[in-house]
Amino acid sequence: MVNLLQLLQRGKPARNRPDSLRRVRVEVPAEPPATDALFLVLRRMRMPLVVVVSVFALMTFGLSVMPGSEANPERLSVFDSFYVISYTGLTIGFGEVPHPFSYPQRIWVTLTIYASVIAWSYSLASLLALAQEHTFRQAIALQRFGRKVRGINVPYVLVVGYGQAGEAVCRALDDQGRQFVVLDSDPERVQRLALDGYSTDIAGLAASGRDPRILGMAGLAHDNCEAVLALTDNDETNLSVVMSVNLLRPELMVIARSSDREHAQQMHDFAADVVINPFDRYGAYLVMALRRPAGFRLASWLMSPRGTELPHKLEHLSDGHWVVCADGTFGFEVTRDLESAGLDVLLVDPRDGRPDVSDAVGFIAGAESDIVNMAMAAHARIENDELFIAVRQNSAVNEAPLRAFDADSVFVPTELLAREAVARITSPNYWSFIDHVLHEDDDWDARVMDEIVAIVGDETPVSTRLDVDYSNAPAALRWMSDHELTIGDLLRDPDDREVRLAAYPAVLVRNGRRNFTPPLEMTLRENDSLLFLGREEDLQVMRATLFHDSAVEYVVTGREVATAWVFRVVQRIRWRLRDRAR
Repeated sequence: MVNLLQLLQRGKPARNRPDSLRRVRVEVPAEPPATDALFLVLRRMRMPLVVVVSVFALMTFGLSVMPGSEANPERLSVFDSFYVISYTGLTIGFGEVPHPFSYPQRIWVTLTIYASVIAWSYSLASLLALAQEHTFRQAIALQRFGRKVRGINVPYVLVVGYGQAGEAVCRALDDQGRQFVVLDSDPERVQRLALDGYSTDIAGLAASGRDPRILGMAGLAHDNCEAVLALTDNDETNLSVVMSVNLLRPELMVIARSSDREHAQQMHDFAADVVINPFDRYGAYLVMALRRPAGFRLASWLMSPRGTELPHKLEHLSDGHWVVCADGTFGFEVTRDLESAGLDVLLVDPRDGRPDVSDAVGFIAGAESDIVNMAMAAHARIENDELFIAVRQNSAVNEAPLRAFDADSVFVPTELLAREAVARITSPNYWSFIDHVLHEDDDWDARVMDEIVAIVGDETPVSTRLDVDYSNAPAALRWMSDHELTIGDLLRDPDDREVRLAAYPAVLVRNGRRNFTPPLEMTLRENDSLLFLGREEDLQVMRATLFHDSAVEYVVTGREVATAWVFRVVQRIRWRLRDRAR
């Protein structure tokens, strides 16, 4: 069995990656693997241009040697001939200049008209044919994509694979206002980027992430690239991305998807921060729900979208006989996890018909077809209405029917993968708290869950990071230069210090070490970093307090302090004089 607690610790921090895998420092290749678009135009249009130039040269020379009329017997100069041929070959006529032509000259101009039409038609046809060629269009797409990536001046995430998992991750990143770049080998998926309603114009390219040059064009070497997600449905492609990132940019975080244990181990050999196998994860979560229900509730609640209510405890999930009706890797992984937890599990192929679940306590419908899964789950519920039923959802199209079916558990691989990947990227401290929840005993999880719910409510809290420095807490640092400031002081309402803000201190990071659920009496120091869970409006009030000296002094001492600096100085002098008089 793969223990859930071990799964979440497999990744290694980027700074601990083995240098032995990186033999020499190599620059990330950024040259496109296709010919430059301008060079393509010049190469393919060489013959048409030669034809056009030849026609103009021949007609110019011919017109210059044609005899003039009796009234103007002089021949046209080369410049006059070129002038006439130019407007004749391009626009067919401004008249006869500098004087009326003779019949030979008019015949030659007439021939020029037809010859130039043929030459231009040939050139335009060649240009249109070039515009339809895949190579030329790919070159144009590469150059446009490269310009977009180079124009990104904020931190962004490189997402390789825009399937269901990639789309879920991109939507979560977009909801948080994060920039991202997309690579996918399927052109239709990349074209969908423009129609999916993102808040910004997303840079996307239809190309394989196996090519390091494509990764380089996508910004792997860019200073603003902060993480790489390999989320394709091909393990070899994901492994290739992990290898390229580790060897070329080892300091970047890389999160990969894998459904095969051998490929997952190879990714770990190249020091991937996280390798996520959604099938294996789900089995581990089921075991956790069975063995540690409080920890499962708290972890799943914290990983849910904002505003999700605290899930109910799975009361009837207990030891007994389990039936897993699934095909492929999913059935193998889930069965392996349940068996290693000491459960009696029967794995059945969906093609063998409906299994007997009359004496079972749990049934998992995990076929690759949502229709088959719902049909098997419905029959199992009819046969045993006390059965715990888990259903695998493969497509977002069937979300509404599955929600109406009201299964005890719905497994959506892409959703599970997206939640974990986004949490690890956007808020490492937040994920570290979830990881700590998964490692603690059930009593600790239950206590912390009760404390958070009592303060914040039963909806998934918002998380915010608060850095105690001059950029984010100037007033707090000025106060801390002569006085003490505790975590509990930050949680007081600046309008009424007797009222506590709906915020829970989850993590305190000091000198690189994390302190989980720090006590309210703990004194803060400069450069501390805090993670709070709470209601958004209360977290905003707390952050605003740290910018106002009068608010900081009030929440600490309870004294009403003037807001203007001059009046604050006068007020403090009066307080000191009063204290001395006493």
